[in-house]
Amino acid sequence: MKQTPWRYIGLSVVMATVVACSSDDSESTSSGSFIQYYNGSANSTSTALVLDGYAYSSVSFADSLPRYEYGTGTSELEITGLDAQGEELNIYQSTIELRDADNHLFILVGDYSEPELVDIVYSRSEMDELNSDESGDYSKMQVLIAHAAMGEPSFDLYLGKQGQAFSSAIMLDAISYKGHSDGLIFDTGEYVLYLTESGQAEPVFTTAALELTDNTVYKFIIRNSFGPGTPKIIVDNVDSSGTPDPYVNIDANAEYRVFNGLNNTDTIDAELVSNQESQYLYELKPNQLTEFKDIGYNDYGVTITNSASNQVLANNLLITFNQDESKTIVVYEDELGEAKGMTITHDHRPRAFEHQISLANLVPEFEELMIYFVRSSETIESAEYKLTGVEFTELSSISLPSDDYEISVVFKDENDTLTLLYQSDVVQFNQAGNYTMVLNPDDTEPLGYRLATFQ
Repeated sequence: MKQTPWRYIGLSVVMATVVACSSDDSESTSSGSFIQYYNGSANSTSTALVLDGYAYSSVSFADSLPRYEYGTGTSELEITGLDAQGEELNIYQSTIELRDADNHLFILVGDYSEPELVDIVYSRSEMDELNSDESGDYSKMQVLIAHAAMGEPSFDLYLGKQGQAFSSAIMLDAISYKGHSDGLIFDTGEYVLYLTESGQAEPVFTTAALELTDNTVYKFIIRNSFGPGTPKIIVDNVDSSGTPDPYVNIDANAEYRVFNGLNNTDTIDAELVSNQESQYLYELKPNQLTEFKDIGYNDYGVTITNSASNQVLANNLLITFNQDESKTIVVYEDELGEAKGMTITHDHRPRAFEHQISLANLVPEFEELMIYFVRSSETIESAEYKLTGVEFTELSSISLPSDDYEISVVFKDENDTLTLLYQSDVVQFNQAGNYTMVLNPDDTEPLGYRLATFQ
């Protein structure tokens, strides 16, 4: 495993705005090593670091443990996750040597079926010495960058002061997948991290301003992203609290699609307008879902009109698209029959054995509904997976293991009488990724309601 010496580089330039969350990596006076674990395997279940038989808390993809002090010497390390049946699974094990004052950042990378563990060892000693000189000027911090984005190319890394052009930024290192940068010590301040393609001098990824404060080791991890932006990466600032701050490319587009859930209008047109651009969609049929379309990040006013009469049905709905976001705009009718809109933000991350289901209830006639996901050996009474008390315009979510399900939508009145609103054919949840469902009135359905399912 690559270990690199720390170097100090000073940048004397002017800076400006915005904040990145960091934490105090304060030095411990006791003898021991320090460990931290980050889950960078995009399709993994939650995974746990186990040292010498002690299991730390499980963390999901793009999450991390806090930084912990540990002992020294030879230790048995394991990473555990879950298998398709939800049972504990040992996915990695090795023997490691933990030395006094060493800091270990363990990063799980790769496909969950064959993951690897990257062990980055770094030292704080030079930074601590610089921050403890006679002047008492605690003005130094460290930057460490790791590449955990499987399938993505090598990048050249640059750090520049906020408010200055890219041409004034300093190149930190060139790293490929599973690699990490040299450790660098900088003056504190506000910086911007740039990534370029290997050997190129034009940024393909730029963060917002990073406020880097004293006496802290900033561990930036490049990991996979599944939004519309390019390259398909996000940079996580992994601090010692165990709550990473994600940074998307500030130049990335968003994407959207529209679902026409109106029951009493033949076709609709949609207009999206910001101070930078306008986009139009024409003649969307009832229950039609459009393809995803790129759109610049911004705040948009959305107007829905009847295609035939040009009557405005909903005017200036406000929708915000942030960088690298993927959203569905759902047009529906409220209790009074007036057109309204809601947005569903998507997580397109693949998962090994399960699927995240997001369900929007757009049926105003009932206060609460129950949705049952029934496998072949079950009935609605014995179904393990269900959503209960789903209210009108509520967006609910549930995780389902890969399997075949019949989906039943049921209303229970105050006398415990059950009314079936919808029952699907067998639905196979076996494609990688997550699913979105929209329940809305539909006079063409036998029971008067439709549950649209899409990825």
